[in-house]
Amino acid sequence: MSYTGSVLMRWAMSTDADLAGYKVYQGASPGLYTRTQQLSLGGQGSTDAPAWTVTQIENNVPYYLALTAMDTSLNESLFSAEITVTKPVPLLSLVRQL
Repeated sequence: MSYTGSVLMRWAMSTDADLAGYKVYQGASPGLYTRTQQLSLGGQGSTDAPAWTVTQIENNVPYYLALTAMDTSLNESLFSAEITVTKPVPLLSLVRQL
């Protein structure tokens, strides 16, 4: 039985003077991203810590996530270090399957 969930990502804000936003990349294999979300900043001079919630996470399925920063000319940085997220199967679900 599969459930869905979500994961909240937070990261340190880029210090580039012409920072315009970020792109969050998500995929089912390392380095192969099939879903992209562009995030704009909260406004000029915003100091809010950047965050994004990745939704529709299935149990026991690994998701690979990376991030880039964009400047006002829409140039992208290199990818951040990739992280892997796997939502464990709830214990109650395992007990029911026995």
